[in-house]
Amino acid sequence: MLEGCVPWPEELIKKYKEKGYWEDRAIGEVMEAAFERYHDKVAIISEDQRVTYRALGERVRRLALHFIELGLRPYDRMVLQIHNIPEMIYLYCAAVTVGVIPVMALPPHREAEVGYFAEFAEAKAYAIPGVFRKFDYQSMAKDLRAGIPSLEFVFVAGDDVYEGFYSINKLLADPIEQRVDAVTLRDFRPDPMEPAVFQLSGGTTGIPKFIPRTHNDYAYNFKRCAEVIHVDEDTVMLFAIPITHNFSVVSPGFQGILANGGKAVLAPSARPDDILPLIEKEKVTVVPAVPAIVVGLLNSPNRAKYNISSLTLIISGGSKLAPEVKRRIEPELCCKYQEVLGMAEGLNCWTLTGDPEEVCLYTQGRPMCPDDEIKVVDDRGKEVPRGEVGELLVRGPYTIRGYYRSPERNKESFTEDGFYKTGDLVRMHPSGNLIVEGRKKDTINRGGEKISAEEIENHIIAHTVVENCACVGMPDPALEERICCFVVCKAGEELTLEELTEFLLQERRIARFKLPERLEIVASLPLTKVGKVDKNALREMIAEKLRQEGKP
Repeated sequence: MLEGCVPWPEELIKKYKEKGYWEDRAIGEVMEAAFERYHDKVAIISEDQRVTYRALGERVRRLALHFIELGLRPYDRMVLQIHNIPEMIYLYCAAVTVGVIPVMALPPHREAEVGYFAEFAEAKAYAIPGVFRKFDYQSMAKDLRAGIPSLEFVFVAGDDVYEGFYSINKLLADPIEQRVDAVTLRDFRPDPMEPAVFQLSGGTTGIPKFIPRTHNDYAYNFKRCAEVIHVDEDTVMLFAIPITHNFSVVSPGFQGILANGGKAVLAPSARPDDILPLIEKEKVTVVPAVPAIVVGLLNSPNRAKYNISSLTLIISGGSKLAPEVKRRIEPELCCKYQEVLGMAEGLNCWTLTGDPEEVCLYTQGRPMCPDDEIKVVDDRGKEVPRGEVGELLVRGPYTIRGYYRSPERNKESFTEDGFYKTGDLVRMHPSGNLIVEGRKKDTINRGGEKISAEEIENHIIAHTVVENCACVGMPDPALEERICCFVVCKAGEELTLEELTEFLLQERRIARFKLPERLEIVASLPLTKVGKVDKNALREMIAEKLRQEGKP
């Protein structure tokens, strides 16, 4: 296995293959079979583009051949940071076809994050849009390449590219298959037991952890999720969540849709005014959504203007959906809903449309695989009685055995017998479903994005007027949590939220979704008995302030 990855035990490899979870097919082979089977059907819809499975297969093979001709090889790494356009799917599928490992960055990530991703992964390639939402990705890529020796190739969606970069459009327009036999791709088929993708976990360390998902486990993940929600050739799924996010990749994601002959509709944003007309126009049947998107659709003043009767299912994930919101979905949107408790490290738990109302409203689902092994344990690792709160531990055929090149983190995050410590505090409902009660780890769940508090604190502490700081999640009805930062200023100094925001954007170059949305200046930070910052006290403090201000 790729150096730095934790291998699967031989007995589990044998077990998962015998039970049919792992088919020993690379993801590229799964996709290729779909391209051939559904060749005349429409696969991707994006603005005025309608891409058939035949065309999708041709473009994927063409890009894959270009990658090989340029010198990319199996298990090279490519930071993939492209928004919801077809080029992202072309690049992803071409990469996994020849074993190049995409590192799935999000569009809002900036130089601090992307630079770390590329250096840590020793990435050989970086794929970006030219400009997206007024941000010049090529300029950032130029600066990054100058400082990262391994970064040889920059692929840009568009025609107008910097000197030395490669236009994805031009590569797609070049019929390399007329010069190079496509059979060549078979020589670069990756081992299904090797990593197909590196997803990213914010975690609590301040340093994103790389999640190595193998071809075998990732393929099972998206195929099984597709079974749970009954994906077939008539499924039309709209993607408003960033398509590099794990939710949009495998739960069931665009791979689950394409593997079953459905249509993937790519939305330009998560705004209701962009989503609603697409549902009407493209007869969308399924929308995966974080709670903020669900609330936005329910509360949109323009919803009645559109015929959304094609919609049959809302999938909610990323964070816990409030029962009050769930109750509104069926009567107001005239569709069913399923909640998924998922994580990029693996485990997916689902509620089912046929579950009793209490189970649908108050739980976050049950594991989707019979061989998902779960435990709910106390701080000593001992299983708690059924119904009591404890930390969720899991292992199974699509949950990783360890993070990439992180031996110390792996000691903290995995038990000796291979259970992943999720950091989620849960209790077991009598139905066997899980109820999420909170998190043990120091992360902030902003609209489904798990943000490391320590990462943001490390940036803020670099400000010249900051003596100490602590970031916590503050309650928010739409996003579940927003970031509140408590700052102790140096003697005689002052700081405003606007000044802090400018510093984080200009000097530290972090993603906008990680910016604090409230600043509280305090004389000191509360401490626990062992001298650590008492974040529970800070959470209670900001929650009480919000209550006093009359905010929900």
